[in-house]
Amino acid sequence: MGITIQEALQLPIMKKAKLVAGKEGIRNTIKWVTIVEVLVPDDIDRLQEGELLITTGFGVMESDEKREVFHLLLSMKKLSGIALYTGFRLPEVPESFIEIANKHDMPLLEISPEINFSMITKEILEQIVNSQMKLLEYSHSIHEKFTRLVLCSQGLLPITQTLSRLIQGSVIVINDLSEIAQHCLIHHTLSVSGAECITIREDVIRLQELLSRCTLRSNESFVSHKQDYVIHIQPIVASQDHYGFIVSMKESEKWEKLDSIAIEHAATVYAIEILKLKAVQETRIRLQGDYLEELLNESFINQSQAFKRGKTLGLDLTLKHAVIRFQFASIQRATIAVQLFDQLMKLKNRQTVIKKKQDTLIVLAEVKNDKFNSNKQDSLQLAQAIHDKWERLFPQDVIKIGIGRVYSDLQELPKSAREAEYSIHFSDLLLESKTMVHYDDLGHYHILIQMVEAGMDLRDFYENLLGPLFSLQGDALLRTLEVYLHHKNMQIAADEIFVHRQTLRYRLTQIEKLTSLDLKSPDDQMKLQLAIMAYKLDRLKNPTKFEKLHKS
Repeated sequence: MGITIQEALQLPIMKKAKLVAGKEGIRNTIKWVTIVEVLVPDDIDRLQEGELLITTGFGVMESDEKREVFHLLLSMKKLSGIALYTGFRLPEVPESFIEIANKHDMPLLEISPEINFSMITKEILEQIVNSQMKLLEYSHSIHEKFTRLVLCSQGLLPITQTLSRLIQGSVIVINDLSEIAQHCLIHHTLSVSGAECITIREDVIRLQELLSRCTLRSNESFVSHKQDYVIHIQPIVASQDHYGFIVSMKESEKWEKLDSIAIEHAATVYAIEILKLKAVQETRIRLQGDYLEELLNESFINQSQAFKRGKTLGLDLTLKHAVIRFQFASIQRATIAVQLFDQLMKLKNRQTVIKKKQDTLIVLAEVKNDKFNSNKQDSLQLAQAIHDKWERLFPQDVIKIGIGRVYSDLQELPKSAREAEYSIHFSDLLLESKTMVHYDDLGHYHILIQMVEAGMDLRDFYENLLGPLFSLQGDALLRTLEVYLHHKNMQIAADEIFVHRQTLRYRLTQIEKLTSLDLKSPDDQMKLQLAIMAYKLDRLKNPTKFEKLHKS
């Protein structure tokens, strides 16, 4: 840390120095002072980032080559500024120097010959050293404050409040779901809009746009300017794993380097606290997941034992619950989803138990109803919220979701689990493909599933009605019949299977002759619909048997 050009000009030794160009760079930080009497091209490579160059400009106007060297220095962003003595070798600052310095915001100082080289260097370097000592003391103080917070294990909120006080700015913490987890706003012009936006006066800023720019910088901090605020974004990283961001906001004219130091310390403390919370969370999820498996397998001797065990794990099983099943493309994705879903449900203030099995998550979710939503609608909204969040985070990874019915009786939760499993397993039977299926969406398949569970062979159920259709045009007649019975509209059905209405009419006539049923009769329509559903269910459960049937 050093001092700015503006601060250097306020030193007593610099009373007879003046800024002649590059006013916009007056906040540049001086990290060191270098004195060069005669400038040569090689000097440019030796100069360091942030140095203040002091020179007499000896011989600089003697040739075009020497002037070009000085012009290059003025146009580079490498130096913090250039101080040029006039009166010895250079009567005045050339206009070309002033023009280039203004163009590139390079502070150009004119120094009177009465000022001693060594005195300037001494005073500026003293200020730099003092500034660095101040920085070290402040950094040590910040470290102690945050260390005490970690040792007290009071969670993330005290860290956020402490950081806000230290920088005298507003602080927002973004979790690894890219949502606002908590905030401490001290500016009345700032507000939080939903889970992913902040508003400065009437200007709505989508945080994801800023966060993506920070991510592109390989987890380095990123600074943006909106209206009259500095927005500083600091990643929270530990062991190459990313846990979110700290978004700090403060008026531009009040922002200091010390603020960045405090934020960097806070990021480390956040990471430590998050790792602690994550370890606790993983243990809780594992224990609750094992309990859920026992519950759904009906392993408990009685309800009293199940309730007692649930209570020790912080679960209230007197509430209404539904089982939601999520199926992923890979085991790795399912592992990632466990903690993401747990956090999301906590943000929604819902009791949740998660059990991972290979590429599948079984989620026992608390369901609430009110005057606006039924239990079923609430369970659908919970599943949809998780689906939408996953789609935003991993748009290429499609998940299948099955939702069981809502039950308040502990003994009926295994039924909800089976319903959720059926919803995924038999979702392909539905005429309209869905990635999220509620058990009720299966409609009359409920009856057929119960028949299968009772040990009945569905082949006898559908073969008498549909058998004659198998030997003619393969599945074409079955597909035609299914689409027509679904829409009961000639034109819509013809459009869906890409045939002319006359072709559809001819096929339907064939079906009536082969089955000896009347497609205008509601009773016959119901028989055929159930027969098609039984056929599809049997084919899904017994693909080998279906192949033999189809060949016979």
